[in-house]
Amino acid sequence: MVETIKELLDDFKAKTNADKVILVSRTGMFIEGDELDNQDTFSAMSAIVLGASETATSMIGTVEKIVVDIKKGYKLIITSAGKRGVLAVVSNKDHWNEISELREKLKDMI
Repeated sequence: MVETIKELLDDFKAKTNADKVILVSRTGMFIEGDELDNQDTFSAMSAIVLGASETATSMIGTVEKIVVDIKKGYKLIITSAGKRGVLAVVSNKDHWNEISELREKLKDMI
């Protein structure tokens, strides 16, 4: 049974109780996920942050994830989702194991 991107994101969100789960393109365009007040800016900046990190560390190794600690105990986790996607998760926990599973499922869909 093939799941849609929306179903995968919704399932991840239900399992982890994450606050926001957003998938954007490498060019910063929103693909699927939760809506935000500043959707376009968030989408673009998530792609830019991941791209800049990958460029800055290209001689060192591959970027697995970027974690931004936010006040009130929240974290923003940004990671690649295949060659053309960027996954951004806002949650009070890292959820790296679950994010890794979701990345695997998304990589052939994007």
